[in-house]
Amino acid sequence: MRLNWTYAIVAVLVICLLLFALVTGGERIHACECVESDSPTERLDEASAVFLGRVIDMRFRDWPFDIDSALVSPEEPITVAFSVRTVWKGNVYGIMYLNTARSEPCGFPFKKHEDYLVYADGEDGSFEVRACSRTKLAIGAHEDLEVLGVGYSPEPGDRPAIKPATLDCYSSPKSAYVVPGTWPLLLIAGIVWFGLRKHRRR
Repeated sequence: MRLNWTYAIVAVLVICLLLFALVTGGERIHACECVESDSPTERLDEASAVFLGRVIDMRFRDWPFDIDSALVSPEEPITVAFSVRTVWKGNVYGIMYLNTARSEPCGFPFKKHEDYLVYADGEDGSFEVRACSRTKLAIGAHEDLEVLGVGYSPEPGDRPAIKPATLDCYSSPKSAYVVPGTWPLLLIAGIVWFGLRKHRRR
């Protein structure tokens, strides 16, 4: 009878773990961490566009507020404008626009008047950059620039970016997410399960 009660306790614990994971998984956990980046060659193959350019503007498409304004939802995408110098891949113009998530953990933290090596994903005219895209400041991109080699000049003119309906920064395959409290509970469940198996063998 004591063993049956133990099984019941374990079953309840497992059900609680599943419910906890479902509830917590549906929330926006602000603990996004990038998995180890691909090599420059792999990212060049995967990305839709790769270029070197300077940020000349950052703004909301539909809101007359500063990008740091608390009056706009954190889910609102930011449109970033670049003055492009060199291109390695994609249909890239002299003035290039792309979208990034405003959410700090997964959106890329561009700054005006800084030069970046950009690995953009998405479709032509609707490029986007995420935190885990290998995009980086040009000053720290020596390894990438050496591998990429000599690029080519951008197309003259500009290409406005199409604003996405949503930009879910948590769908990137290069990101890992931490669910607080899950691992200790799983560890306890594992210890109880192991103890039950050992007891049953006796």
